[in-house]
Amino acid sequence: MRGGKAFVYMSLVLVVLILLNLPLPFALRIKASLRDNVAPLRNALALTGNRVRGTLSFVGDALRASRDQERLLKQLAEMRLELWHARELEQDNRALRRLVDFRDTQKHRLVLCEEVSRGDASGWWETITLNRGWDSGITTNQAVITPDGLVGRTLAVTRQTCDVLLVTDPGFKVAGRVAGAEASGIIRGMGIRPLGDPSIEMLCSAEPCQMDYVSCDVDVAPGAEVRTSGLGGVYPEGIPVGRVRRVARDVSGLYQRADIEPAANLRTLRYVFVVVYRPEG
Repeated sequence: MRGGKAFVYMSLVLVVLILLNLPLPFALRIKASLRDNVAPLRNALALTGNRVRGTLSFVGDALRASRDQERLLKQLAEMRLELWHARELEQDNRALRRLVDFRDTQKHRLVLCEEVSRGDASGWWETITLNRGWDSGITTNQAVITPDGLVGRTLAVTRQTCDVLLVTDPGFKVAGRVAGAEASGIIRGMGIRPLGDPSIEMLCSAEPCQMDYVSCDVDVAPGAEVRTSGLGGVYPEGIPVGRVRRVARDVSGLYQRADIEPAANLRTLRYVFVVVYRPEG
């Protein structure tokens, strides 16, 4: 065994010595022949290496592009959120400035409130709850308004909250007068239609309010403004209630009825005023 290994080593040494002592032209031909025989393998290895490097580079670029895209999308989402908040703040500021300007022109004390909920668990959906109560001087049966017009009246009051009965509720009534026509009557809410989701119907009731007991001798035109008359001592005189949509004679024939579109937008309520009002005298 040892003799066989020694023979192999001696043979290799002999081949190396022969190659090193070959004449130069012959050695060059052998080297050229070896290069030619090895060239395909070397080229294949080089091509494989280039492909591997290209694939790794592509994967790396794709990962970096994916991370950059994710970062840009996150930044875009954050910028959109900031823009939305800025617009919300701008709208709130405009609304509050309008409310302050309106309050400064009124002769009665107004308590600014924010709506915190609409309706209750009992399904009495034609109410809203405000974030002010006794501590702010609010009591029951006080008018609730916006700069656009009448919203309703306070119904139940606690120390820090109050419920408001909206003008669309069938239980709501207020004495009103048609501007420029010397026509007066009682305005009441018409409630919702018999079918449908109450929370939706409240917002799009076909006949939200109606003014009854309007004299048949008075000509009331559609579009005429209707305001509170001040009768009854609950609501100050002159609060806008709405505008006449159409007029028809009651089935009894004794008086006219006018459909009223509320002046205040009940769908977008957020800030309202409670009128802390006491009639004179």
